[in-house]
Amino acid sequence: MTPLPTSRPDGKDPLRRLVEECFHREAGLSAPLPADDVDLIESGILDSMGWVSFLRTIESASGVGELGSDLNDRAASFAAILAALQTGGSRASGATRDVSPRPISKNGVPAIIPGSSAAVGSRIVPSEEVDRAFGMPPGKLRGRAGIESLAYAAEGENELTLGARAAQEALRAASCGAQQLDWIIATSETHHDYPSLSAQLHSRLLLREDCGALDVGGACLGLLHAFAVAESLIRSGQAQTAAVVTADVHSRTLTPARVAGEFGGLFGDGASAFLLRRADSADQGYQLGDFLFGCAGQYAAAIQVNDTREGGLDVKFDGEALSRAAITRLEKVLAAVELRSGIPRDSVGSFATHQPNPRLVALLAKQCAVSPKKFPPIARTYGNLGSSTCGAALHAALQDDSNRRQPIFLASLGPGLLFGGGWLTPSDWTHTSALRSV
Repeated sequence: MTPLPTSRPDGKDPLRRLVEECFHREAGLSAPLPADDVDLIESGILDSMGWVSFLRTIESASGVGELGSDLNDRAASFAAILAALQTGGSRASGATRDVSPRPISKNGVPAIIPGSSAAVGSRIVPSEEVDRAFGMPPGKLRGRAGIESLAYAAEGENELTLGARAAQEALRAASCGAQQLDWIIATSETHHDYPSLSAQLHSRLLLREDCGALDVGGACLGLLHAFAVAESLIRSGQAQTAAVVTADVHSRTLTPARVAGEFGGLFGDGASAFLLRRADSADQGYQLGDFLFGCAGQYAAAIQVNDTREGGLDVKFDGEALSRAAITRLEKVLAAVELRSGIPRDSVGSFATHQPNPRLVALLAKQCAVSPKKFPPIARTYGNLGSSTCGAALHAALQDDSNRRQPIFLASLGPGLLFGGGWLTPSDWTHTSALRSV
């Protein structure tokens, strides 16, 4: 960890010098320094994503982790940053706890992924049309979030039809019949009907009566939760083959009449599906590594959605705080995955992560010092797909020929703030091949 500066030969306050240098790195060398009490966002000097990038640059330079958590109720100003740095300096000098997990031994035969698929809503809507529907200035989603279009479900499409389509294509890709499934595990943040999504998929796919059906939660983290459950069933010998399915249709829940555009306009509709099978020596595919999970409850208030008695939605959405939390936590999760797996990030072919919006993905890539091209661009053309974002990104990574059968890192977040990560490696991959690729 980089210690806070303590002295400068020019006599200038070292913390102020650090803040000014980081500001110029974000706003440009020609940008005039603002007065200490000027709100950088309200004044238009930085937009919300620029503010997040500014804070992350300061965190990296100062060694003060999660600086943004001290700024949630303060103006986006130099004065607030300097005060938070003074407070955070004592924390930086002491021991801090990261998200590196305790070692967990695994027994049994590992699981591989021999087939995958993804499906999105049939209506691809330009983001400017979504801007107008939600009462935002045309170009806001494209300019501030980096979203060019969104995928919306057409008439006749829903979580069941999208999920079933993805599952059938994943089964075909793996040359696996539906009757071979021992479990189907589903996750969705928008499906609230009965029977559950897994039960409806069980019927739609004509699975065996003794094939188990299970739904897991976690919203955007749901895919990793489902993977962990499916892999545990396979490793314990209770299943040979399992399907994991995600499906979300936000366009019928997060409508302009129910939520504000800054929140509702980010989301699209989609699904993903993966076949997991007990590996043997002849199997080719990607093998699942370990998973790590946790909950950073200090960020729980950044996003909260509740039903109202009138049938609407009560949404509390602090976009700036959530953006800071997302980048900070995703970066820590990926660092923990790197440490636990022993795989250097330079040898990773793709990063299948949650994508709140494309600009945050670009910022995450910058903070992790990896190419943004290693993050499949799901949110740019389809929007945030909720629990299916990470799944669609993973399917794209598995299909990417330029990946050259390199490891894939997984990382996602859920409201709360839940977090999780993991990794996949090709069945013929070894750490020796990683060393050769670096």
